[in-house]
Amino acid sequence: MDRRKAALLLVYAGLAGHAFFVPISIAGMQIALGVAAAGLLLAWPRPLRTALDAPVLAFVGLAILSDLWAPDGPPPLAYATLWRAVLGFFVVAHGLRLLPREAPLKLVYCACAGLALSSLVGLLQYRTGVDLVYLSHLRATPALVDAPGVPGRFGAMGFFTSRLTFGHGATVLAAFLLGGLAAGAVPRRRIWIAAGAAVLGLAAVAATFDRAAWLATGAAAALITIGSPSRVRRALLPALALMLLLASLHGGIRERFGSSFSAGANSDRVFLWTQAMRIIRDHPLRGVGFGNYPRVCGRYYDQVDPAFGMRTWAHNLELSTLAETGPLGLLALLWLLFTAAVALRRRLRPGGLALGGLAALIAFFVIAQAHDVLYDTKVMYGLWLLLGLSLSPAEEASPGSPPARAG
Repeated sequence: MDRRKAALLLVYAGLAGHAFFVPISIAGMQIALGVAAAGLLLAWPRPLRTALDAPVLAFVGLAILSDLWAPDGPPPLAYATLWRAVLGFFVVAHGLRLLPREAPLKLVYCACAGLALSSLVGLLQYRTGVDLVYLSHLRATPALVDAPGVPGRFGAMGFFTSRLTFGHGATVLAAFLLGGLAAGAVPRRRIWIAAGAAVLGLAAVAATFDRAAWLATGAAAALITIGSPSRVRRALLPALALMLLLASLHGGIRERFGSSFSAGANSDRVFLWTQAMRIIRDHPLRGVGFGNYPRVCGRYYDQVDPAFGMRTWAHNLELSTLAETGPLGLLALLWLLFTAAVALRRRLRPGGLALGGLAALIAFFVIAQAHDVLYDTKVMYGLWLLLGLSLSPAEEASPGSPPARAG
């Protein structure tokens, strides 16, 4: 086997494994991405320019600078590099140009398999609380949490240890699949693969009782409905109405969703956002350093409520970024997200994946208004994979043109 064939095999196998493991295992997705990166190094293609090069460089550069001038010094390396999941976008984007034109769709099928498997496990957990990872002796203690407001039931977590991580990742991936289906990106004979995975994913997301994920699903569904052809919209609206009706019949889901708009039920977030504003006022220009928020917030929380135990970030994308990296860092992040949205908008076409990418991006943004999802690499690797697929060279080229190859 010559070097080029070996490189292509590594890239293909690595990206397929990465797509499959994104809803399942952080170790699996990182190892697989490393295999794909090794294939890229072996092939050594000429550099590929992407729409996200400049904003990613700006955000990562400012994140590093914010740590170098942080008033309390830089955080541990693992926290200082929580932006590292974005490297997955470049491995996917560069890797796909080496592969046949049908490769993005095959990677979508791999992600469908992973989502379906993890969702089935999550639905089983909701009923029984069983932790298959623990039973497989891959985890020291069982991971389970009671389903909020539903006695005797448990929050779906899939193979992860957090229902929020699982719910956020599954929401972003299901939104992507629904957008791809609405745009006609999946051949009719394979629709059952994407549709089945999306339905299982949404059912499992419902069983996480994660309100932000539910709101994100609604926002993504609205975007998909608006961006779909009229014939697809006529079929989509009744399906969405049926899903909403079924969800509303579940008392626990109904009550949990209603609490999304209650100030009393969200007093913890009011506390977090209020303290974030105090941190921002004390560090208005340079911030406290990217990844440093958990290290700094304690002294603010202790002045108001020493017993408050949620010592992570501000549970809001803009507040956390502004507190850590200052106005320039926040502008760089917003530039990155805006650039991705514009690039996807320009690629919208029948049979493309861009509508799915846009739905995944809006789902992420909605979730990020109430959770620290930017710092959850398990979710972010999934988002960057989906953006890499949506912004791949195969998606940019016109239908019928030969596959893009490296020179």
